[in-house]
Amino acid sequence: DDASDEEPTRTQRRRESPVSDVDGEDQATQGDQQLQQMTKKLVRMALACEYARIPIRRADISAKVLGSGSRQFNSVYAEANLQLRTVFGMEMTELPKTENHTIRGRQKAAERSEKQNSTTTSYVLTNTLPDKYRAWDIIPPPKVPTFSDESAYIGLYTFVVTCITLGGGRMPELKLERYLKRTNADQTTPIGSTEKLLARMKKDGYIKLIVDNSSGEEIREWIVAARGKVEIGEKGVAGMVRTVYHENATAELDRKIERSLQNARANEAPKPTGQGTSGEQAGTGRGRGRPRRQEQQGGAPESDEE
Repeated sequence: DDASDEEPTRTQRRRESPVSDVDGEDQATQGDQQLQQMTKKLVRMALACEYARIPIRRADISAKVLGSGSRQFNSVYAEANLQLRTVFGMEMTELPKTENHTIRGRQKAAERSEKQNSTTTSYVLTNTLPDKYRAWDIIPPPKVPTFSDESAYIGLYTFVVTCITLGGGRMPELKLERYLKRTNADQTTPIGSTEKLLARMKKDGYIKLIVDNSSGEEIREWIVAARGKVEIGEKGVAGMVRTVYHENATAELDRKIERSLQNARANEAPKPTGQGTSGEQAGTGRGRGRPRRQEQQGGAPESDEE
């Protein structure tokens, strides 16, 4: 009797096993379809955000694309980037954190970093095509609102980012105005007033205005913001300078560009909280009197005046 009772059970298991395999395959197929749907949503979202020059925020991806599948972010992100590269010649790139250039700003950033996750939460699309395919006749500026307006805007924000970068990574507000005046763009530009142009560059994330009152005197300086660093970067800055010099570009010009870029990198290096430049620290700066002189080994005097 015991043997006869066990036999149906074994038979039943043999009959049920194919059904369970089919269920597993259905679940795997459903999971793949869900992954593909989320990937398509993320690709469309990335293209729409880049068209409007809006950062692709991690929070928006979770809310509008992933929904309850937030744990699948890495898989969806990798698959979306693969499709962007193979179909559109672009990929999502993390936006860097903009370094705070004032003592008070660095202190606030340190307080926030203790409470918030330090991972990057925003992305932009960057070009992955080889250099030979990045010509304007292959990748022209958008035609909305007009071809000429977008061409002018791209040229102007590339010029401004280049000036700030070659100026050491930061530039006083009045100094940038002088550069714009030399190009007859201190009042109006082909796409509107200079004030509105700079405001648009700030909104789009190409430049950022730093206001420092820690010394008792208001200091206003422009720096390159996150999108400017990613979209233009050092390669774009050097390319614009070589384009301006054209046939007069020499090896000496390349060395000068590299020195300027090194200065910008040094100024962008993170500083410890509570420390700034010698001019920012109260009581540590010297007046413009006679500089101290130190004797070198060879007997030649060296001045440390900046």
